[in-house]
Amino acid sequence: MTATVPLNTVNTPRLSRNREFRLLWIGQALSDFGSSMTFIVMPLVLLAAGYSATVAATIGTASLVVALVTRLPAGYLSDRYDQRTLMLLCDLLRMVTVGAVALYVLLRPVPIALALATVIVSDAALEVFRPAQNKVIRRIVPPQQLGAALSLNQARAYGADIAAPAAAGLLLSLSPSVPFTVDALTFGASALCVAAAVRSRRSTATPASAPDPRPERTRFRTEFTAGWRYLIRDPFMRCSAAYFAGINVAFSALAFALILGVGREPHGAVMVGTAMSAAAVVGLVGSLLTPLFQRHISLKVTLSAAPALGAALLALAWAGGGTVAFVAGFCALCLLTPVTAATFATIMAVAVPEEIYGRVTTTSSLLAQLLQPLGPLAAGLLLARLSLPSTAGVLAVALALLAGVPLALPAPTQPITPAQDRSSS
Repeated sequence: MTATVPLNTVNTPRLSRNREFRLLWIGQALSDFGSSMTFIVMPLVLLAAGYSATVAATIGTASLVVALVTRLPAGYLSDRYDQRTLMLLCDLLRMVTVGAVALYVLLRPVPIALALATVIVSDAALEVFRPAQNKVIRRIVPPQQLGAALSLNQARAYGADIAAPAAAGLLLSLSPSVPFTVDALTFGASALCVAAAVRSRRSTATPASAPDPRPERTRFRTEFTAGWRYLIRDPFMRCSAAYFAGINVAFSALAFALILGVGREPHGAVMVGTAMSAAAVVGLVGSLLTPLFQRHISLKVTLSAAPALGAALLALAWAGGGTVAFVAGFCALCLLTPVTAATFATIMAVAVPEEIYGRVTTTSSLLAQLLQPLGPLAAGLLLARLSLPSTAGVLAVALALLAGVPLALPAPTQPITPAQDRSSS
């Protein structure tokens, strides 16, 4: 890792003194907090309106589907158009959408159609916002501080997940419209921070001075698939995407095995709630420790540590038959997964050409999360046939196999330049 990301900080101002990054971080901290509240409150409001749990659960499914469908177009837009404009439009669109829900809830029960429309618009806007924000961070933060910046962004999300549930319950007790109103205000605050922190800068894949002679349809297809071609040609990026796909499936299966397996035991709901809160705190700690890992631990060891530690603790849960080791294995993944994610994101931020950075990051994210919905299904199938300790043993084997994958990863390679990419198309 130290050979990939420059660590010389001589004459570089501290990240806390970077006005642009600080404003962007504050705005998104508020926005993440509001969005986490809405994620919790929306199903509860639908249940209170008389809808069944199955209907309320469609909100989560819709969110996942929208994220997968819009991810690649979002990367293309972030590379093609001004990132500041995209971020402002996304924040304002979400502010208006959630504000409309807050106003509607004041007058009558929210219909499922409005709830689904809100989720679709908000999640699509979020998917566009993320790659645009990543490009801005790459531009305003020096390369040697990118690891710290990305870890702080992860810590921001974990902090929102820790604070949002309690705040959602408190505000919901005042009025069903209050959490949505607060969420809409956080989007307004985020838009103000973006307007103050980010300068307009258009980034296009093809310079205006050298127009592409190919037909418009061919040129669009070439530009839209640039992220796929980059990942296919780069062995490190390609193998890393496969590794993270396995990690995400295992993590999702472990989380649902914890909810379903521990939750059915006496006082299981309390144990699950405690475990989830502890996991959020542990994830926050892991995010803050990321720069330390990047300075002192090699990339392959960092990527292997999370599944290896999780496998060891789940093996103890299988041998001893207790739930404590099972919860500890889940928390171990929550501690080190943010470290591996931020480490990989730092490598991408340094190595990938800016012209295609949005498309590469969204393509990599899509591949890493494409199989994640299979995790809950796998957990349910295992628990239907096996006890919780035996399920822990199966998951321990899967994580042990994943721990060996990074040892065979090729070293990060030099990026393919846009000129090379176009000339070979």
